[in-house]
Amino acid sequence: MIDGYALFKMPQNYYKFNQKVLKMRSTNKFFTVLAVALLSVTQMPQVFAEENKPLLDKNKFSIGGGLSLNSVSGPVDDEVGFQFFGAYNLTQVNIMEGVYSSVEFGVMDYGFNNDSTGIWGNYVIDGGINGRFGWLARLGLDIGDDSGLMLGAGVDFALSKKLDMRLEYVIRDEVDSLQFNLIYNL
Repeated sequence: MIDGYALFKMPQNYYKFNQKVLKMRSTNKFFTVLAVALLSVTQMPQVFAEENKPLLDKNKFSIGGGLSLNSVSGPVDDEVGFQFFGAYNLTQVNIMEGVYSSVEFGVMDYGFNNDSTGIWGNYVIDGGINGRFGWLARLGLDIGDDSGLMLGAGVDFALSKKLDMRLEYVIRDEVDSLQFNLIYNL
C-alpha cells in the first residue's frame, strides 16, 4: 500500500525528473545549434567567394545593330528601318547539346512616316549548322507602335570569334521584317 507521504512526494520527484529531461533537451538543442553554426562558419569562405562574383559576366554580353526592310499590309509601301540591341548569353540554360540561349532587348525604328518605333525583348535560341554557319529562332514581345507577339527565324554567319552577321525574318502583329544585323560579342 502506498502511504500518503509517498503520494505527496511523487509529483515532486516527477517534477525533478521532468526538469532533468527538459535540461537534457535544452543541452541537445544547444549542441545542435552549435554544430550547425560551426558547419556554417566552415562554409563561409566558399559563400563569400561566390558572392564576390558579379551577378552578370561581362564576357557574355553582346551588342548589335542593323537594317530592316519592313512591310505592313495595305496601301503602305515597304520602308527601310534600323535597330540597336543588346544581348546576354544564358549559358546555364542550354536546351540540348549544341543549342544555346540568350535574351535580347532592343529599340527599332520601322522607317514609316508616323514616327513608328518600338522596344522589344526576346528569348533567342541558336545552334550550329556547319562550320561558321548557324541558325537562330526568337520569341518575344514588341512594345510600341506594333505592340504584341514577335516571332522570327534566321541564319547566322560568324565573321570572326567576336563578330557575327545575321539574316532573319521576323513577324509581328502588323509589321513583318527582313533584317540584316551585325552582333559583336564583348
